[in-house]
Amino acid sequence: MKHIGMKLFLGFISMTILTIGVLWIIQAGFMNNIYLTSRIDSVNRDLAEAALSQEIDYDILSEKLNASLIVLDDQGNLTYRSQGLPMMMMTVRTAQSMITDETGGTLHYISPASGASRYAVMGQKVKSGGYLFAVFSLADLDGASQILQRQLWIVTIVLIVLSVLLAVFLSGRMSRPIRAVTKAARDMAAGQLDIRLPVKSRDEIGQLTEALNDLGAELGRTENLRQELIANVSHELRSPLTVIQGYAETVRDVTWPNEAKRTEQLNIIVEESSRLTRVVKDILDYSRLQAGVEPLSLKSFPACPVFNLLQKQYAMEASRHNVTVQMSCPEQNIVFDRDRFDQVMHNLLNNAINHARPDSVIEITAAVQNGSSRIEVKNQGPSIPPEALSRIWDRYYRADQIDTGRPLGTGLGLAIVKTIFEKHGIHYGVISENDQTIFWFETLRRERKTT
Repeated sequence: MKHIGMKLFLGFISMTILTIGVLWIIQAGFMNNIYLTSRIDSVNRDLAEAALSQEIDYDILSEKLNASLIVLDDQGNLTYRSQGLPMMMMTVRTAQSMITDETGGTLHYISPASGASRYAVMGQKVKSGGYLFAVFSLADLDGASQILQRQLWIVTIVLIVLSVLLAVFLSGRMSRPIRAVTKAARDMAAGQLDIRLPVKSRDEIGQLTEALNDLGAELGRTENLRQELIANVSHELRSPLTVIQGYAETVRDVTWPNEAKRTEQLNIIVEESSRLTRVVKDILDYSRLQAGVEPLSLKSFPACPVFNLLQKQYAMEASRHNVTVQMSCPEQNIVFDRDRFDQVMHNLLNNAINHARPDSVIEITAAVQNGSSRIEVKNQGPSIPPEALSRIWDRYYRADQIDTGRPLGTGLGLAIVKTIFEKHGIHYGVISENDQTIFWFETLRRERKTT
């Protein structure tokens, strides 16, 4: 049984067979005894009630019990019998034999015969003296049992037919989406990542289908990222490597005797090597952040020392671009991963310097808002077009309208910053208008476990 449809079909059929078997066991093993016990209990209650009476109307009692009556005195002599008493002599002798050693309580006897001759005799000691017996046939109970058995055969046949039809329908209906999901999963494994299945229910099968669709979408994005990463990495690495190789060959073959040109070209080689190092480092950082191999270590630490150190580190770079970096940092602690905070601030400040207008001021501020710190990095320069604001966080994206004539880095800086923000689960954003751009984010209010 390799197919789930066949397993479901056999499961439904097995359940039906089990149900029918239970019905037959109940009918054959219990119901007959239940019918007989119920009839005996009913006659016994009426006899016991009549036996306590001083005067008994035998005709009314016989009609009530739907049975013939026999009355014996204390010595076992017959004092009354109903008209039409079945097998009169036999039933009278049976009643007399029942009181031989009995002194009270319920007396009963069921004949071993079957069919129309099967009968029961029940008796009670009468309060005023003697014994009162009821004789009734069990043929009606046996007939009712036979009728129920015939009906049970009809029910069995109907149930089997309906169960087969229902099993075929339900097994096909339930296995069809599972087969579709299985086929889609195999197609995805073969590389067809654009497959999407319709979600027709909200049960577990529907949730499985939806999860497979999400998996396909995520695999598609991952595949696009892989292709884009390979293309962009090859492009980003090709340029500095080409420059390094070209200038190295020039120094070796042409300008090595000329110290001034040799030094200039060697400086270019050093700069391109540094740029290549930054590209590789950013690619590695971004990949590790996306893979989640390094969990965050949240700590509370003062922000001002970080800002002051940052200002000193970028003093020369800011001077080269003719910009000034100013810090505004009140005494406060922030909750962040310390290493990732340094990385965020380096990337945001480097981005601000690259896009700042000459002779402008870059402002880095931290202010307490609603129990958390809001940190802003503000620079004066060309505004980012509105349609590009939502895309500047994407890897390798640069707005075409922004042109400062300076090297703009690796193209991964803001993507790394976005990933760090999302790992921390904090609010962040960018505002760019009136030749001013502000990158901002809010730190956590308290330390908590973050992965």
